[in-house]
Amino acid sequence: MKKKFTFSAVLILITFIGFAQQCPTFFRRNNGNGTCGMESEIKMYFATCPVTAPLVDSVYVNGVKQNLVISSPNTSKCASSGYISYCFNGNLPPVSGIQVFFNYGTVNGTGTSCFVPEGGPLPVLLSSFEIQRKGTSVIASWETQQELNSSRFEIQRSSNNSAFETVGIVASKNSNSSIPQFYSFTDNSNSSKEVSFYRIKLIDIDAAFTFSATKAVKGSAGTTDFVVFPNPSAGNAKITITDLSEPTNIMIFDNSGRLIKQTTLISSNSFEINNLQKGGYTIKITGEKSGTSSVKKLSVIY
Repeated sequence: MKKKFTFSAVLILITFIGFAQQCPTFFRRNNGNGTCGMESEIKMYFATCPVTAPLVDSVYVNGVKQNLVISSPNTSKCASSGYISYCFNGNLPPVSGIQVFFNYGTVNGTGTSCFVPEGGPLPVLLSSFEIQRKGTSVIASWETQQELNSSRFEIQRSSNNSAFETVGIVASKNSNSSIPQFYSFTDNSNSSKEVSFYRIKLIDIDAAFTFSATKAVKGSAGTTDFVVFPNPSAGNAKITITDLSEPTNIMIFDNSGRLIKQTTLISSNSFEINNLQKGGYTIKITGEKSGTSSVKKLSVIY
């Protein structure tokens, strides 16, 4: 009886350790994926779907923790496609591998460290993407540093918090290229007076695709405006001025009217705010030369 009990205990221990340390074999990502709305997505591919999907505690690139807010896992595609989806907001730079700390919750409650390589090269390496309004038209311009089996680029637009729609298609100049290629597209159908959002869907010959970052452009009314995203936020958000034409002051007030953060944008048109407590905030931007100002509300929820 003693031997049988010891043998069973060892089997249970091995099973427990193997489950607790289950790691993905590779990952893929999308910026502005349709499943995650305007947020980005990490797809973690597992050799065998975990019985309990792990939460992502943190992500490190070259030993540096990334400022990401990651949602709960979506396991709907694990059985059919082998991956668990995690929506996130923040910026995950292009890397060949990331170190992820998982938490399996009720299984062991401790972090499991995994080095996860990216699953193959992206069809296109995008080095720049810019949006500029010219009257009633919006010009999108971008540069690729490398193209691998590249097919085409779909330019997509969203207005008034609506879903993205394709407004133009540009064919790849060279399906396989290791030298910079330059592209542009003019959207003549955007007369919206409100801020619009643009992104590029980069599609390869085999129909695999990824999305560029999302860019904002001011409305046709011509006044300087700004975007706060995400809003509501979990404590971190990014303020983006759609057309920075002068030094612009940014002031952030809490619900009681107390000034809690302040900065001036001169060359960069964006500013990240982090670690805000739950509550309501007022954000005001003011041009130093023109004196024009704009105000928006930000809600922080947990």
